[in-house]
Amino acid sequence: MADDQGKQKQQATGAARPPLTHVVAKLLRKTLPASAFFMVLFWTISGLFGIAHVIPALCYTALFNSRLHAYNSPAQYAHFFGMSILTLVAARIATLTIPLCIVTNIAIPFVFLYMRSSQFTPMRYYRYLMLFVFLQLKPQLLDNFWTELMVIGTCCIALTVALIIAGRILHISDQCATRLHALINQLADALEHLAHKAPSDNPQDEFLQLHADFVNLSDDARKNAGVNPRMRVVLDMYAMLAERTAYLVGQFKWDENKTCSYAADLHKLAELTRKASCSTKSAQRSEAITHAEALLSEAHTIQDEDFRRFFCSYLHMILLVLREPNQHTNRLWRMSPRLRIRVASFYKHPSISSFELSFSVRCAIVLTVGFTISLAFPISHLYWFPINAFLLTQPYPAESMRRMRTRTLGTVLGCLFVHMLSTLSLPIWAVLTVCMILVMGRYASTQGKTPMAFFGSSYALSIVSLSTGERYAIFMRLVCLIAAVIFVFIVTRLTVPTSDRALFRANLDELFILIESYWALLRASLHTNINAVTSSEAIWHMHTVHAQAASYVKALPQSTSEEKSYHDAAQQVLACQRKLTVGLEQLNYFIRLDGASKQEYPTLEQFMTIAEACSNPFVADKRLETAENLVGKLQEEELRTLLNQYLTRAKSLATALDHLNETASACLKTG
Repeated sequence: MADDQGKQKQQATGAARPPLTHVVAKLLRKTLPASAFFMVLFWTISGLFGIAHVIPALCYTALFNSRLHAYNSPAQYAHFFGMSILTLVAARIATLTIPLCIVTNIAIPFVFLYMRSSQFTPMRYYRYLMLFVFLQLKPQLLDNFWTELMVIGTCCIALTVALIIAGRILHISDQCATRLHALINQLADALEHLAHKAPSDNPQDEFLQLHADFVNLSDDARKNAGVNPRMRVVLDMYAMLAERTAYLVGQFKWDENKTCSYAADLHKLAELTRKASCSTKSAQRSEAITHAEALLSEAHTIQDEDFRRFFCSYLHMILLVLREPNQHTNRLWRMSPRLRIRVASFYKHPSISSFELSFSVRCAIVLTVGFTISLAFPISHLYWFPINAFLLTQPYPAESMRRMRTRTLGTVLGCLFVHMLSTLSLPIWAVLTVCMILVMGRYASTQGKTPMAFFGSSYALSIVSLSTGERYAIFMRLVCLIAAVIFVFIVTRLTVPTSDRALFRANLDELFILIESYWALLRASLHTNINAVTSSEAIWHMHTVHAQAASYVKALPQSTSEEKSYHDAAQQVLACQRKLTVGLEQLNYFIRLDGASKQEYPTLEQFMTIAEACSNPFVADKRLETAENLVGKLQEEELRTLLNQYLTRAKSLATALDHLNETASACLKTG
C-alpha cells in the first residue's frame, strides 16, 4: 500500500514537472536577447577599436537587460547618452592623479546612489556606477579620451537601436494598457460572480487578488519612465477600487437572499465597469460618466444601507477614474505639493539608519580605497581588487555577505576551468568561441548565484589569458578576490552599520513624515485643484514603505515570548497605520468628488491642521479632543464618519506604538 502511494506521488510529481523542451525554450528566451546584444557589441567594438576597449560592453548589456521589457521614451535614449558622457568624464578625471581619484570616487557614489536611488529601487543608477568603475580599470585607455568617447557613443547607439527593435517586436508600449483592460474586465466579472456566490464562499478573496494585480501593474508602470503619469493614477484608482470593494463587501454578510436581491444592481455595476474599460475616447468617456451619474441618482431606491454605501462608493470611484483625463491642474509658482512630499521623504536620508546614506558611504569607501591602491601601485591586473570589492558591495549588508560566499566559490571553480582549458592549447578563435559560450551561461544564470560568478570569472580569465600568462592571471584573480572579501567584510561590519531593526524604525519614522505631508496636501486641495498624480504618488510611497516594513515583521523570529511580543506589537502598528492610510485615501477621493460643501471647508481645515501637527511624531493628545469637537460641527454625515474613523484609528495607532516601544526595550534587555 505504501509503495503504491509512493508511486502515485512520484507520478503526480512527474506529471506536474514541465517538459524539458519547455524548460530549454524558456531558458533560451531569457538568455538569447542579452547574449546576442553582448556578442554584437563585443565584435563591433573589437573590429572598430580593438579588443582592449570591450570593457564597457558588459555595462551596456546590463543596461539593455534592465530596459528590455520596459517602455523607453525618446527622453530615455537621450538619457543614455547624457549619463554615459558624464560617467566617462568622471572616470577620466579619477585616473589623472591620486587626489582626484580620491575626490571623484567619493563624490560619484553619492551622485548616483544617494541622490537618485532608494531602498525600493536600490539598483536604479547602479549600472551607471558600474560603468564608472569599469572605465577606471585600465587608466591607459582613458589617455586617449576621444577614442573612448567614440567607444561610448557606439555603445549608446547600439543600445538605442537594440531597444527600439525589441520594443517593436515585443509591443512593450501597448502592454500596460492591454493588461489594464484585462484587469478591469476581470473586476467586472468579479462583480457578476458576487451575485452568485454561495454562502460558504469568501467574496473578498477575488477582489483582494485583483487589488494585488492592480498594485503590481502600477509598480511596473512606475519603473517605466515612459508610461504616462495619468496611466499610473488610473491604475492606482482601480487598485483602490478593488481594495475598497473587498473591504465594503466584507462589512456585511452575503447570503442567498441578499445576493439574489443585489444581482440586478451588481450586473449594472459590472456593465458600467466594462464600459469604463473601453472609454479611451472623449465621447465614450462622456457616455460612461452619464451612465454612472444616472445610476448614482437611482441609488436612493436601494433599501439595504450597507449595500447602498457600497454601491455609491463604487460609483464615486468610477466617476473619478472617468473624469481624471479632463481634470485641470493649477500650476503654482511655489513648491508644488508633490515636490514637498519628495523633499519630506528626503529628510530621512542623512539619518545614520537610512539605507541611502549607508549604501553610499560603503560604496564610496570601497571605490576610493580600491582605485587609489590600483592607481598608486601599477601592478598588472591589480584592478581586479577594486572590481571584486565593488561587485561584493551590495545595497544590503546581508546580501554582501552572501555574495562573498557565492563569488568565492564561483571564482575558484572558474580558475580550475580556465586552468584545464589552457592545457588544451586552443587557438585564439577557439578561445573566443568558448568566451561567447561562457557569456551565454552568465546571462542564463541567476544574479548573485555561484553559477554566474563561475561563468563571469571564466570569461574574464579566458580573455586575459590571450595576452597574459594563465598562471599569473589565476594567481592575481584569487589574491585580489581574497583581499576584496576581507576588505568589504571590514567595511560592511564597521562602516555605518545598518541593522534590519534600525531600517524598520526608519521606515516607521518615514511613514509618519509622509502622513504629515499628506495632510498638508489635503489642506492644499481645499484651495486649489491638486493633480491626481501628486496624491497618487504620495499614497503609493506610503504603501511601498509599509510593504517593506511588513516584510521585515513577517521574517521576525518568534522562538521566545519576548520575540513573539515584539512581532505581534510591530504587526499591530503596521495594521493600524495601514487602516489610517486607507482612511486618508478615502478622504482625499471624497473631497475631490465635492462631497464636502464649501461652507464646511474652514472647519475641515482646522481639523486637518491639528491632525497634521499630531502626525510627526505621531501622538494622540488633547489636541485630538479639540479635533473631535470640530467633527461635531460638520453637517455631511459621510465626512463625519471618515474623520471620526481617523480619530479612532489614530488613538489605536498611538497605543500600539507605545506597546511596540515597551516590547523593543524588553527584547534589548533579554538580548
